Amino acid sequence: MKKNEPFGELLCHALKKTLLVMRIVVFIMFVSVLQIYANNSYSQKAKLSIKFSNARLVEVLDQIEAQSEFYFLYNEKLVDTDRIVTIDVSNQSISEILKTLFSGSDVEYNIVDRKIVLAPTSIKTELLVNNGSLVKGVVKDAEGMPVPGVSVVIKGTTNGTITDINGHYSINVPGKTSVLTFSFVGMRLQEIEVGDKLVIDVTMVAEDRQIDEVVVTALGMKRDAKALGYKISQVGGESLTETPNGNVLNALGGKVSGVKISQMDGTTGSSVNMIIRGQKSLTSDNQPLFVIDGVPVKNQLNNFFEGADLGNAISDLNTDDIESISVLKGASAAALYGSRAGNGVVLITTKSGKGKKGIGVSFSTANSFEVPYHYVPFQTKFSSGKAGAHIFEEAENESWGAPLDAGQNWVQWNSNGVAVPLVSYPDRLKDFFRNGFTTTNNVAIDGTYDKGFFRISAGKMDNTGIIPNTNLFRTSINLNTGYNVTKNLSVSANVNWTETGSDNRPSVNGDDRSDIVRSLYEMGAQVNVLDLRDYWIKGQEGVNQLRCKSKQNNVYFLAYENTNAFNRDRLMSKIQFDWTLTKDLKLTGKYTRDSYVQSSESKKGFSTYGQVTGGYDLSDDYSKETNMELTLNYNKKFNKDWSINAFVAGNRMYAYGRNILNYASQLVIPGLYSISNGIPGTVTYRSSWSKKEIRSVFGMASIGYKDQIYLDLTARNDWSSTLPSDNRSYFYPSASVSLLLSQMFELPTWISFSKLRAGFAQVGNDTNPYSLQQSFSISDDWGSLKQLYMGGTLKNTTLMPEIATSKEIGADFKFLNNRIQFDVTYYDIRNKNQILSTSLPIESGASGKLINAGLIESRGWEVGLNFDIIKTRDLKFDMSLNFSRNRTILKSLAEGMTNYSWGEFQKIYVKTYEGGTIGDLYMQPLLKVTDTASPYYGYPLLTADGKYQADSDVNHHVKVGNSNPDFTLGFQPSISYKAFTLYANIDWSQGGDYFSITRVFFNNNGWSDDSFSGASYDKNQDIVTQIKANPNAFFGQWVGGRNAEYGGFAWPAGKGSGRVQDASFNVGVRQVVVNGTKQYVENLGGSDTYWLDPFNANQTANRNTGPDKFLYDATYVKLRELALTYRLPKRWNEKFKIHSSSISVFANNVFEWTAVKTDIDPERAFKPNNAGTNGGNIGSWTQGIEYYNAMPWTRTIGMKLNLDF
Repeated sequence: MKKNEPFGELLCHALKKTLLVMRIVVFIMFVSVLQIYANNSYSQKAKLSIKFSNARLVEVLDQIEAQSEFYFLYNEKLVDTDRIVTIDVSNQSISEILKTLFSGSDVEYNIVDRKIVLAPTSIKTELLVNNGSLVKGVVKDAEGMPVPGVSVVIKGTTNGTITDINGHYSINVPGKTSVLTFSFVGMRLQEIEVGDKLVIDVTMVAEDRQIDEVVVTALGMKRDAKALGYKISQVGGESLTETPNGNVLNALGGKVSGVKISQMDGTTGSSVNMIIRGQKSLTSDNQPLFVIDGVPVKNQLNNFFEGADLGNAISDLNTDDIESISVLKGASAAALYGSRAGNGVVLITTKSGKGKKGIGVSFSTANSFEVPYHYVPFQTKFSSGKAGAHIFEEAENESWGAPLDAGQNWVQWNSNGVAVPLVSYPDRLKDFFRNGFTTTNNVAIDGTYDKGFFRISAGKMDNTGIIPNTNLFRTSINLNTGYNVTKNLSVSANVNWTETGSDNRPSVNGDDRSDIVRSLYEMGAQVNVLDLRDYWIKGQEGVNQLRCKSKQNNVYFLAYENTNAFNRDRLMSKIQFDWTLTKDLKLTGKYTRDSYVQSSESKKGFSTYGQVTGGYDLSDDYSKETNMELTLNYNKKFNKDWSINAFVAGNRMYAYGRNILNYASQLVIPGLYSISNGIPGTVTYRSSWSKKEIRSVFGMASIGYKDQIYLDLTARNDWSSTLPSDNRSYFYPSASVSLLLSQMFELPTWISFSKLRAGFAQVGNDTNPYSLQQSFSISDDWGSLKQLYMGGTLKNTTLMPEIATSKEIGADFKFLNNRIQFDVTYYDIRNKNQILSTSLPIESGASGKLINAGLIESRGWEVGLNFDIIKTRDLKFDMSLNFSRNRTILKSLAEGMTNYSWGEFQKIYVKTYEGGTIGDLYMQPLLKVTDTASPYYGYPLLTADGKYQADSDVNHHVKVGNSNPDFTLGFQPSISYKAFTLYANIDWSQGGDYFSITRVFFNNNGWSDDSFSGASYDKNQDIVTQIKANPNAFFGQWVGGRNAEYGGFAWPAGKGSGRVQDASFNVGVRQVVVNGTKQYVENLGGSDTYWLDPFNANQTANRNTGPDKFLYDATYVKLRELALTYRLPKRWNEKFKIHSSSISVFANNVFEWTAVKTDIDPERAFKPNNAGTNGGNIGSWTQGIEYYNAMPWTRTIGMKLNLDF
């Protein structure tokens, strides 16, 4: 594919490719399954197994509905569903089962596809009133089929009749004001005033049946949502696959209240940050615990290698295998996970194959293009240089040099010493980046048989990135199976294997000039990037790169020679048995294992800037976590009023990790990437390992009364190996209550359901291994001797785990037959015993010590709203909406600590004081005259050479913003008309601030238009007078410009020789001492002004001081997903023996609006910490700080085909 093809050509190409795949796949699948499926309708080919002894008929009907897509319609007054029946059938059709059920009864059945109508064999219309007018008619359903057994009653009386087998009825009514009510199980009640009508035909509409919502809760237990005293958000697999996403967390964005999803950088497969109800820990990455089919998976954000983001653990999961995701947000929901649940828990359930009998095959394929469409713009009026517009300095990274496209000739890097026209190349970003392409294919076979079930799936994803020579691939195999060994004993197993890797992942570390994005901007607008494609100097291939300036790397050289490859094999597995001891007692045991091996390789070619003889790094990581768990469950209904669901369990968790890192920072032979090729003295060998164990006992009791009140009590005790023996045992309790008001009281009919809930709980967050005692690390060899050193932080043998105490209250409502659903939650989480490092005096020999101190409190609101706005046979329009607001306050710290800091970034400090809000941003103010008696009081106090200076007193730091949003709002509208469905996912994040170091450097280096001139002023008036008339408009700014056109001043006599008119200055006063007395000299553009060149005047005003100029509103609105799906007609499916099929046209990241037009995506305002060089891993990200995280905005467009056999 050629890069940057027009949208129409891309779409045409995608259509052709997808249609070709469709034809091939349909043919193969058709041939493969032709022998399995021979019948034409669902009712004929569906096979069920039912076994009941002395059960009520209604229980059998419910089981049929649960196992299949059939549903029953009947009049409960006419069909005796309490009749006791016995049935034992295996792999039979619905006709055979119904024949067995109703043989010898007075009930007949009529099967219409998936609908089954039950009615007495002889329905006669009886007129119960013999006076008045005779009204008659026909009752049909929405598909035009007659409905027998419908009750037709005169409202306010007991007089009525029922419809016959053909849906006909007749009834005498006393007068025109009479109202007839039509009722039938499974359909909405209708009321019609008779008036003058003698014939009233009625169309019954299926009712939105009040089915108990079942959600997956802690430990994978399925429970009725109505019984829970806390809020669990559950997202179905269909919502996650509306549009293909490389990371399952991207698919969650905007869909769950109280959850903030952020993609850390702009590359496919990058790490994704998930924060539930705000930050709860000052020192951890605040990521929740993920549990996939009962297998705990730790999802950290520090998987970096040589500046490349290798993705977090959850990115290994294939979204197409997911059945549902449950987000346990509050401590009450997550308390059963104890010390691992401090940041919440995300439960992922994969598809199992349970349910419908027989074999099923599903297939999906998607092809999409990732099209860059929005870049951070750069100026094209001035060339490389630092001294000023009078000279071209090609070697400089800055762009304050000679004007472009102005008819000037200069010798350039590729002009062979000849002066040639200095012209601009405005499209270097578009010329370099290309269209990415992703193809995803998934196939699954599932089935249920008498003794068990199975599902096996395989998925393959291949991506080529928008940066040349970058890619990502993933292969996955998932197996879920279960087998009933005996009537009371079953075993099940889950195995998920994935291989994720890349031949080259781009560096996203802006601190390193191996970052391609940074290098692209630093080359200068006078460089044609296409001239660099042949990146070796002729005759010096493999040794010297072709570059346009000595301080930079050729971007194509970086893409093809400085590569970061990795391969990660991950295996998640579980084996479980369920043994029913008695009717009420069940024993469950399971063993889970999550392990991965990750191999990473980084190559740096000869002539790399900073590593002239190249380098080579190898890293091998191994991680394993196992859990053994035994649970005894008790479930009993004592009478029709009381019920209890309880269990007690024990668990042993064991985790082991190992890393081996070897790197050679210099090589002997070019192009030979081997550690043994390292120059002696430049090779380093490192290895490390760690172990951790947690033993736990826990239990729960859920008590229900009359289906009206539910009380949940849980308790857990953990013993962690990372904590001292005296503090190793910790107890985590929780309690919650659910009150079903709609069951307790007679509420208005428009209220379908109402519930109040409240909960209290404690969970923990222990520390890392080896945080108790001092240990030595090994440094590079000193000759023949080993060097050992001890870290600067003293360990603490009395550490305790962090404890989060959570309270929440909420309510759930459903209105108008569930057409409107509303829930609201308020929570308060107090997290104490923060594990912090407090500073120590230097004479102690250590820089700090680990202690337990600090209390942070998170408070917030969550609101969910779902509408069925239109619901007819052909047209449906529904909307889901969620709202979240969270604030986390630092309530207290250790004695002597006034604030907690996450670091300083270009004069912006990320820190929070006691009583402040997590995410606060501070800066040093300008140093100003503080003498209130001086006429210059409040004026900036400049250095002797006329430059701004910052007030370095930490007590004078000024709060300038906060990185957290004021609120987030997500909404997902869906419109269906007949076979078409249009779906969208919109994500709105309001408020918050971020500091863009990218914009700082764009301004400092002269790459942006705002660097052409300083503060605006009237060239026709005296500048001193203007400044004194409105000083605050000039303080902190520079005044002047790159030349006279942009506001530059004429240089005083004897200065600025050979320069253009570009004299500039900082506004303020300089302090001098005359005869022992301090005096102030004006620096306002008058005769005493210390004049600066534009670069220095701008740098002092904007980079060295005043960073708040580059602090921006982080508000954004994103149309994350858009999909138009067409479900192919039933007749087409039946022709090819397909159960269902659909084709979709989709787009991701369709549109983005930002409150401030910085051309930086606020969602990516995260900076990776540490350099990440020589094998170093970047340990964390800092929120609210953006540094060259400026990949182009991309829009993904594609097509998807789904087939189910």
